Amino acid sequence: MFSWICPKCGKEVPPAYSECPDCAAKDLAAPEPAAAPTPAPPRSARPEPRRRAVPTWLVTLISAAALIGAGTALLLIRSAKTATSPPRPSATLETPSVPALSATQASALAKNVELTGFRLTEDAKQKAVLQFVAVNHSAGDLGEISAKVNLKAVSTQQSLQPVGTFVFRATLGPYESKELTVPLDTKLRVYELPDWQFLRAEIAGQ
Repeated sequence: MFSWICPKCGKEVPPAYSECPDCAAKDLAAPEPAAAPTPAPPRSARPEPRRRAVPTWLVTLISAAALIGAGTALLLIRSAKTATSPPRPSATLETPSVPALSATQASALAKNVELTGFRLTEDAKQKAVLQFVAVNHSAGDLGEISAKVNLKAVSTQQSLQPVGTFVFRATLGPYESKELTVPLDTKLRVYELPDWQFLRAEIAGQ
């Protein structure tokens, strides 16, 4: 039989070989190409731990406790200031001494001076205090005037019943009015006296 030519190396190969022995030897001696390294799969990012949300009831409880604590602190501070501050002396009203008026002087004052706007209160000693307005209805300067006044109440029979007396002193110019506060000499308590609309003032002559 005829030999054949190896297509790789071009050598004659005996017919007993199905493959070229030289090429087979070279293939066995040649090192196998190293396999490309398989890329490692990317590391998955670790999930961040979830933050626990603060319960709404806990936030409400903390806020309420803070408000209560602040209010208690303010009350304690105010109580401490009140305890350390000295008590204020109560204002006392002194009754001015006035000379007795003649009948003519009392008539002139009653004609030109009006006492109105009566308001009754009590002082720290539970004594009756009278507030009123003295009005000069004349164009003359009355200067300093002082008088004793009988305070009377209008009864259902339209008669005047005395309920107390007071003394006032004021300086009144032409058509001038002044608000005055004086102690009221009465045997009645403030709540026992009639309302302002039932009170009348009568300047005493003596």
